[in-house]
Amino acid sequence: MSKLYYKTITQQSIYEIPKIKGSRFFATLFPVESKEEAEAYLAQMKKQYHDATHNCSAYKVGVHLHYDLFGASIIDAAYKKVNDDGEPANTAGKPILSVLDGAGLQNVLCVVTRYFGGTLLGVGGLIQAYSHTAKESLSHSQLVDKEITSQVPLAYDYDQVSLVQHLFSKYDAKVISDSYDQNIKQTIQINIWLIDSFKKELSEKSNGKINL
Repeated sequence: MSKLYYKTITQQSIYEIPKIKGSRFFATLFPVESKEEAEAYLAQMKKQYHDATHNCSAYKVGVHLHYDLFGASIIDAAYKKVNDDGEPANTAGKPILSVLDGAGLQNVLCVVTRYFGGTLLGVGGLIQAYSHTAKESLSHSQLVDKEITSQVPLAYDYDQVSLVQHLFSKYDAKVISDSYDQNIKQTIQINIWLIDSFKKELSEKSNGKINL
C-alpha cells in the first residue's frame, strides 16, 4: 500500500571543505522538528563559534503537503528561514536553502560557519562558497525517509473492535492514546496518504456506524 514520505538527515554532523583563499568554511547539520528547536541550535552554534566571522544558516521545519494542477503530490516545508549573519544580502542564507531544497530535504537546519582568511571573495564567490559547503556536507551525511503522518480521533463501540483492529493492521495505523468508557475513544497516527481510504472503508464496513 502506497505511503508518502519525506527525506531528512539522521543525525547531527559537521563537515569542513578545503580553505577558499584563506577562509575556513564548515557546515553543521541538525535534524529539527520545530522553529524553537532550530533557533535553540542556532543560539548554541553562535555561542560555540562566537569567534567566527559569520554563522550563516537556513532551516526548514514542518511538512506541508499540497497538489499541483494535475493532482500530483508536492511536499514542502511549512516554514523556512534564512540568515546571512553579516554577509552581503542573499549571498549565504539563500544559497544554503537552495541546496536543502534541491536535495528535497525537510526538517533540517544547516549552519555554515566562516572564519575570514583575509581575501574578499565577492558576491559570486560567496554564493559559490556557501553553496559548495552545504552541498558537500550533505554528501557526507546519512539521509533517511520518514513517513508523513497525521493524527486522527476515533470513537466506536465495543462490538466494532474486531473490525477496527483489522483496519488498523491493514493501514498500519498506530494508537497514540486511548480511553475506555461507554465506548472506545482513540487517537491514531496514520500515513496522510491513507487517511481518506481508511475513513471510507471504516464507514462502509461499519455500515455508517463509525464516521470520522
